[in-house]
Amino acid sequence: MKKLKTLLSFFLIFSVAGLPAQPVVSWIESVPNGTASVRGDLADGAPMADLSWAWNSQNACFVATQQRKFTGHHALYQTSLPARAEMTIRVIPDGPTANLSLYAYSGSGEHIVPNLPRCVSCEADYKWDYKYRGKTQDHSRSVSLRAVNNPYTVTIGVAGAEGLQEGAYTLEVILEGGETKEAPEQQEVPKFRIESRKGESLTFQGKLEEGVPIHDLSWAWNSQNACFVSIRQNKFTGNHILYATDLPPHSEMEITLLPQDKAADMSIYAYSLGSGNLRFAPDLPSCISCEASFRPDMGQPAGPERKVSLRSGSNPLQAVIGVAGAEGLSSGAYLLTVSLK
Repeated sequence: MKKLKTLLSFFLIFSVAGLPAQPVVSWIESVPNGTASVRGDLADGAPMADLSWAWNSQNACFVATQQRKFTGHHALYQTSLPARAEMTIRVIPDGPTANLSLYAYSGSGEHIVPNLPRCVSCEADYKWDYKYRGKTQDHSRSVSLRAVNNPYTVTIGVAGAEGLQEGAYTLEVILEGGETKEAPEQQEVPKFRIESRKGESLTFQGKLEEGVPIHDLSWAWNSQNACFVSIRQNKFTGNHILYATDLPPHSEMEITLLPQDKAADMSIYAYSLGSGNLRFAPDLPSCISCEASFRPDMGQPAGPERKVSLRSGSNPLQAVIGVAGAEGLSSGAYLLTVSLK
């Protein structure tokens, strides 16, 4: 028995030690219409064995034939790219002969290379193999990314070429635009109390005209709520109406939104809270769980119906349901059905 325990302990230690290390990502605070500058060294990074994410068609950062330009250590950073702004990222090695490469991609920020199934945009710069007529290249590298209507998190990678593992550099993040306008005063979002009955489906009528916009949607992508990511905020920029109801213990609540006009682009979200802690968006520092449903931008065509669900364990909870117009939609009738199992 003692031998079995020893072997099991060895197996557990070996298994934990064999897990791939999580990449270390440093945050850089971007400056509206300004430059943020940090010092770094490739020695603080790590090699990246799998580079296939880069030539995945969903990313298209660089082609497979250029992977040797990224076989050294990778040092990773993240920063914010506000809507209606352009960001230029520049790495300047201390040594004029240091062979560094650079890449940057925009998205929600939740996926870090090499685990990058897709991104919004990706750019890379590295030492040219050949000279180009009318162009020159020094030892610095630069890429640019843009944001139009949606803000993004930008992930930056400084990499050594041809296996380079060390070398100091300066990394600059230059932002054009990004100054935030003062948000208009938030009107009180209309709130209604509705019934929910175990084993029944209850339907309620509503009109978006009775709601108001929620100007600050950052509560939704707060990690304590995780309702939807920032790049999907355009799905919730219209009027909002909130409903509160009870979620009994050991229950599942399915909430369905059906616009009267089947072409109307409406979205829905719902979150659960403890029975004595009723909070309404946008004043939502945290919740137990949150789900959202909206018309997808790509993929299979979606009908007008939107569905979300919430569950409870051994304790009773409260549920708050939000109906919102997408792309600034501020009018339209709908049916809201709450089914409790």
